[in-house]
Amino acid sequence: NLELIPVDSVHYFQADQKYVTVRHDGGEVLIEEPLKALEEEFAGSFLRIHRNALVAKARFCGMEKNSQGGFEVVLKGSRERLEVSRRHVAEVRRFLKSL
Repeated sequence: NLELIPVDSVHYFQADQKYVTVRHDGGEVLIEEPLKALEEEFAGSFLRIHRNALVAKARFCGMEKNSQGGFEVVLKGSRERLEVSRRHVAEVRRFLKSL
């Protein structure tokens, strides 16, 4: 089944095993495209926050510390929180300061 999703409606891509979940305005779908390829293709529009996740720059609302001492990205218009790996915290912080 082929479904075209406008890139500007995508909230994030999150990898899990062989598949990548595409969370978008209309829900979510699974694709087989590797996260690395998506990162290269959409580098100007998405930011890597974890080895398994790319978030649309337009969807960033902020970053908060969680109860375990790690960081999570807060998405605009969503209650979802996505984990930011320690390796990517500085880059996410720089991006948020540039907004």
